[in-house]
Amino acid sequence: MKNTNDQDEHLSLGEKLSYSMGEVATCAMFALFTTLLVFFYTDVVGVSPATIGMIIAISQVFNGASDMAAGFIVDRTRSKYGRVRVWLLRMAVPYAIASILLMTVPHIGAFAQAIYIFFTYNLMLTVVYTMTQLPYATLVTYLTRNQNERAYTNIIRMTISPLANIAMTLGFLPLVDLLGGGQGAWIKATAIYGIACSLLLWCFFFTKERVQVVDDSKGEKVPLKTAVAVLFKNKYFIIAFLFFFALAFYQTIAGTMLTYYCKNFLGTENLMGIINFACQIMMVAATPVIGLLIHKMSKRNWCIFGAVCIIIGALIVPVGPRSVPIVFAGTLLRGVGLACEYAMMYTMVADVVEYGHWKTGLRTPSAIQSAVTSGQKFGQGICSAAIGAIMSWAGYNGVAAATEQTQGALDTIYNLFVYGMIGTAIFVIVILLFYHLDKEYPAIMRELLEREIKEELKTEA
Repeated sequence: MKNTNDQDEHLSLGEKLSYSMGEVATCAMFALFTTLLVFFYTDVVGVSPATIGMIIAISQVFNGASDMAAGFIVDRTRSKYGRVRVWLLRMAVPYAIASILLMTVPHIGAFAQAIYIFFTYNLMLTVVYTMTQLPYATLVTYLTRNQNERAYTNIIRMTISPLANIAMTLGFLPLVDLLGGGQGAWIKATAIYGIACSLLLWCFFFTKERVQVVDDSKGEKVPLKTAVAVLFKNKYFIIAFLFFFALAFYQTIAGTMLTYYCKNFLGTENLMGIINFACQIMMVAATPVIGLLIHKMSKRNWCIFGAVCIIIGALIVPVGPRSVPIVFAGTLLRGVGLACEYAMMYTMVADVVEYGHWKTGLRTPSAIQSAVTSGQKFGQGICSAAIGAIMSWAGYNGVAAATEQTQGALDTIYNLFVYGMIGTAIFVIVILLFYHLDKEYPAIMRELLEREIKEELKTEA
């Protein structure tokens, strides 16, 4: 490939916003998967928590592997629309259809029902979501190589992202009630929200893949064996993998347990949307501020600061476990913490891509992105399985009222909601103590660009 003159150019506000529309499309439905899907299976369809936990755990093994496979597929994609944008065009309609199929669980025998859930869950998360989210996340590495432009693009993306989450979590359950309640209403509500998938086309039509680089592959498709070997020569890839794993653990605990906590400690599961709204609106408010202050700290330190905010926010809850204002207060602080994590995490992955190119001579952005997000999938799967097993062991009964739950079940919900979040935030801090790429990046890029100029001159000669 040949270096272009515009690969380091500044992006227009319109292109940054268009890129962010892909986040709205993917985030709206992903919020459904992470906050309400387990609750739907246990409390609407009536499947046991242990069964759901096991299905999700097994599925996430496939899901993580599919991320790796998708990364290699995308890196080897060549089309008139580029390498990654074409996948947004291909997956817009399947994404909406697969989301609806998740809700159409038939009322049949328990084993057959579990098979259906396993199939549709994997169709959505292992295949469709992976082949949508991975190219979308990788696209930023093809828009520009300007580190600041990538950071500001991601700031806009992560400012808009919580709005999609709010629309889903605040509006979904009331919409279900408006549509009459029950499984049929969940299916209709999912179909309505599925319209957001069309925003993938907005992202497709109004962004441009302009980054082209010379690497040791000389434009050839990198063999799978080589791409895997390259990954493990990149120490920051391993750190990023663990970082995404830990954040996924946090997201799954916070998202899954919030609905159970609201139902059993605050009186109604419908409060989940309002409390989540508090978290997301704080992210919307905090993310632009972080963008203005981004140069005050390194990306690593912003993420550590965010983890500290999450810990303090979780520690507020024990002050008044059944007090809605207290839970709100803790949620607001956790929202600030999450804003720090989301504002930095995908930009950090883009930096890891450049480090890998400098270290190995090969640029495999989709393979790195997919391998990192596979950590996210493994984290979600392991955490979901653990939650299901622990809730089942504690005797939780999904069809029972809060007053009918055993004390052991209530204690389990409380401990997972409070101390589960604290533990994962501490894990994030420990991982990031080994991340030093922010300081190394300027020198790495200078050397990398010098190499590419020499290689291009050699090619032209």
